[in-house]
Amino acid sequence: MKPPQYYRQNKTWSTWLGKKGKVLASTIVRVAAPEQAAFTPYSYVLVDFGEVKHEFMGTGHDVFSPGDLVECVLRKIAIPNQQELIPYGIKMQKIIC
Repeated sequence: MKPPQYYRQNKTWSTWLGKKGKVLASTIVRVAAPEQAAFTPYSYVLVDFGEVKHEFMGTGHDVFSPGDLVECVLRKIAIPNQQELIPYGIKMQKIIC
C-alpha cells in the first residue's frame, strides 16, 4: 500500500474507534487475498450502529453471531513486505459482558 492511499483511508478512523454496535450477520472467510491470507480464517461482520450499518473484519479468529455486542478497534489488516508501511485498519472486537 502506498503512503498516500494509506493516509486517505485512515482519515475516518477517529469516527469509528470505540464505536459500539450489534452484529446483524457474520460469515467466516477461509480463503483470502495474499495480503490477508495470514489472518484466515477470519470473520467478516455486518454491524448495526443504530443510525448506520457497516461491514468490518473481525479480530483474531473470533466467531461472531447475530446479536453479539461489538466495538471498533484498531488492528493490523494485512501483512506487508519489508518495504511497505504496516497497514492498520478498523476491526470489530466482541464486548465481553
